Amino acid sequence: MTDAKPKYANFPTNDLKVIIGANINAATTKTLTRMSIGTYEMSFTQIEKGKLTSSAVKSALNIMSKALGLTLTSEASKDFVGVYTAASADVHYQAWITTPFELTQAGHVIWVLYKELSGDAPKIGVAFKLATAFSIDEVTALVKTAQKNAVVLGEGDAYTLKGNPAPRFQKKEVNAVVAAAPAEAAVETDATSDA
Repeated sequence: MTDAKPKYANFPTNDLKVIIGANINAATTKTLTRMSIGTYEMSFTQIEKGKLTSSAVKSALNIMSKALGLTLTSEASKDFVGVYTAASADVHYQAWITTPFELTQAGHVIWVLYKELSGDAPKIGVAFKLATAFSIDEVTALVKTAQKNAVVLGEGDAYTLKGNPAPRFQKKEVNAVVAAAPAEAAVETDATSDA
């Protein structure tokens, strides 16, 4: 029995290690482990899409910050299109907008980190979304997903990203075995009824 090595995502901060969990498709897994190209290599289209996403993230966090009484700050970065932090004494939200992964495509990832600092054990939640552009509603939903995914982590533990739910349908071999069992039971019932 061999245990597969965990795949680590290229998470924006080194403070937290993020493992790519089960049921995340191969294309997304590959993207989450890649390095982005950086702000200096971006094309005009990529810059424009990044500005739209950055504006959406800033607006969504600004609306949330006003409602919850958080302080919103941003920081300049050559590695990210935007880095935003909304924090108070009890909660901490941080959002990173990565640059694209290829020179010819505009797809980029938004990472959201949620920390609940109140209580006995702090909770941490991570969420991500990959697209070419984002709306305010998508960013708000992503922040809520990060909150929903919050778990208590031990010191030095890695966070595991949650993928889609497990498939509802089983493989055909398993279904064939299950289907054969009722047929055998029916044959036994017919044999006992004749006696």
